Amino acid sequence: MRITTVIFILALLVSGATATEYRFALGAGGGMTELGGGDFFSFDSKNPVCFTLGHRLSSGWQLNFSYQVYTMANDTGVDLIDSVGDLYNNSPLEYKTTRLGLLFDHKLFNAQRFLNLTFGLGGGLSIWKVIDPATHTTMTVRSDKNETTDFSASELFLSGSAGILVRPSDRISLHLSTSADYLTGAGAEFETAINERRDKLSWGGSAILYFHFGRADVRRTWQSDDAWSQPADTAVDRSLSARRDSDGDGVEDRLDSCLNTPKGADVDRQGCPRDGDRDGVPNGLDDCPGTLVEARHLVDIHGCPVDSDFDGVPDFADTCAFNPVGAIVDENGCPIDTDNDGVPDGLDDCPYTLVAVEVDRHGCIDLSMLSKPMVLNIDYASGSFEVDPHNRKRIERLASLLNFVTDIRLDINGYTDNIGQPSANRALSEKRANRVKGILVNSGIAPERIKTYGRGETDFVASNQTAKGRALNRRIQIVFYK
Repeated sequence: MRITTVIFILALLVSGATATEYRFALGAGGGMTELGGGDFFSFDSKNPVCFTLGHRLSSGWQLNFSYQVYTMANDTGVDLIDSVGDLYNNSPLEYKTTRLGLLFDHKLFNAQRFLNLTFGLGGGLSIWKVIDPATHTTMTVRSDKNETTDFSASELFLSGSAGILVRPSDRISLHLSTSADYLTGAGAEFETAINERRDKLSWGGSAILYFHFGRADVRRTWQSDDAWSQPADTAVDRSLSARRDSDGDGVEDRLDSCLNTPKGADVDRQGCPRDGDRDGVPNGLDDCPGTLVEARHLVDIHGCPVDSDFDGVPDFADTCAFNPVGAIVDENGCPIDTDNDGVPDGLDDCPYTLVAVEVDRHGCIDLSMLSKPMVLNIDYASGSFEVDPHNRKRIERLASLLNFVTDIRLDINGYTDNIGQPSANRALSEKRANRVKGILVNSGIAPERIKTYGRGETDFVASNQTAKGRALNRRIQIVFYK
């Protein structure tokens, strides 16, 4: 019985050593993925599900398209609480990802071997977002234009892999590999503080089981077949050969100086294509025969000027050559922005927004910041209630929004750490809340819309045992309501 088993395994190995190469491979499997490269979040490892479609380019190369989805949860038990904007590193968050990858995979040894080593290079698109698992809403952060934006992106990545390929039969193979992705930042537009601290690396291992199909047809002939198929060299054949016109341009080969003229091109007496506007596309195949001199090196295969951003202004005359599709442009190809809100006409859902009012990516007043309490971690001097310049600007921007949303009211709550007497801290926190109210009133907000409260040393958000924790507890919290 044991001898029979050994013979069966040897036969399987031999069959794998002479495996037929199929054109396509369909694979499915799983593995383990980790995030890293940042010093803020701590998302846990995950076991993603992966589906792959492969196309054999040659005996040693295969092009793989992969699809992966997974969700990771943030570790909320960190020892030291840290924040960027309104995000805290111990917040309960989920990182949801859809990964679309394209990888050129190379076998190091003969493709028909039972056991092979592989390496691959490629890239793709990572479609991800960070959400609040309690409300299933996408978190918001500041963009590189200092605007509120969703903490999500469709981001390009570069990828590399190495692995072992086991092929026990013609139809089946198993690929064990380890890979790493680097998020390039292309497609992610966040403020510097977020970009420097978020995870940009993803690595892990996977096991993919492939099913091969679609055998390529191979023509097998004797080396002498071509010789037997040659016609006899007769005088008639030589006469036909003398009058042959290989490229069908009307000029016989013996008189044709350009034997590979593309079909349909106008030619001169020597059989060479005419190109009236000298743009590289011959007459007869040129859909735009009067191309200007300035556009000669910026035409497509039909001889027409290229318009990369589809704004109606060709690239050679376009001062702004990479406009978002759909934007209305001027005669120079630059976007028109009637209300100067940073969102061009044609893409602006609110094209007449008042000046100096913050808008969202659709050009409309951004009210998302009013959907939750606003926290100001003000860098107070000891015993002081003055607001630092950075937070003063935030309060003034808030006032500019509240001036146009007149039905919103707000409570301003002042908090301190636990250093000092409770009664003194309560009085100090009330002064700090009233100082913020004063800035809003000076910016045009009616006083009756604002209530202030001195909460003192209550409702701590961090430990008072460290300087950083005490700084987080010394804060102003603004609550919005109608």
